[in-house]
Amino acid sequence: MNSEIRKDYLQDKYALISPRRGKRPGDEVSCPFCPQGLSTQLVVKTYGKPWKIAVLKNKYPAFTTQKGGVYGRQEIIVETPDHKKRLYELPVSEIAEAIKVYADRVREMKKDKRIKYIEVFNNSGASAGASKTHEHSQVIGMNFVSPYLQDKTEKEHRYQGTTGRCVYCDIIKKEEKGLRKIFSDKNIFVFAPYASQYAYEARIFPRRHLDNIADLTADERASTAFALKKILSAVAKLKVPYNFYMHDRTTDADQHCYIKITPRGAALAAVELGTGLIINPVAPEAAAKYYRKNF
Repeated sequence: MNSEIRKDYLQDKYALISPRRGKRPGDEVSCPFCPQGLSTQLVVKTYGKPWKIAVLKNKYPAFTTQKGGVYGRQEIIVETPDHKKRLYELPVSEIAEAIKVYADRVREMKKDKRIKYIEVFNNSGASAGASKTHEHSQVIGMNFVSPYLQDKTEKEHRYQGTTGRCVYCDIIKKEEKGLRKIFSDKNIFVFAPYASQYAYEARIFPRRHLDNIADLTADERASTAFALKKILSAVAKLKVPYNFYMHDRTTDADQHCYIKITPRGAALAAVELGTGLIINPVAPEAAAKYYRKNF
């Protein structure tokens, strides 16, 4: 059965039905992301000689460029050949290089004019969606934009149309002197969102109003890498799985890009699933205070 997007009977909610994803294996004896296990048939591009970062085709994609499935592209980015290293354990310079590769793959996917939405994401831990322990991220591009993201974009545009300003530029100014600020320098601003849905949720914004990560300068990538390393190192001390991701709507050239980090310390309970109201046991102000100690 090919992947397909299905709409709820009543609500404006969608599900991606993808049986092939259920066939993903766990960690094999020979890791497919280690240099000795890397399949040349899956390699899209490598960076460095010998390689330090490898881009691979996803062997179990939810999307396809072939007929009969949900149109899209899906790649795996292996940030290090070292099986035991986590992203936050790498030097800042290597994390910055990984961000540069993320940007490179986003630019490449945007060449496909059928792609309407691109996301770069990292799942760390089985309960956060990772099927392999070797450090890796993914980039997906699809021709579908969810109602959630459409609503988000409409509200961003409505705010800008009313005020003449970017909502995120204004949020940065508002949070600059508040208790939810985590870190800032001349390039970036890091904070815990006011209505965080996840305990210890954090966001990293470039100060400049940039459409996507492909527009970051080398200095901005270095600052972003520094902050990401500090945040993920602090999350690791909590011993919880996590996700981080960044959006790009290809049809919207006036976005303000950012990285969202969502620790996954607790599963959603019935009341949260039933009402859509997420219970966060850690106040963002307390989360920001915890993170500041780790910078």
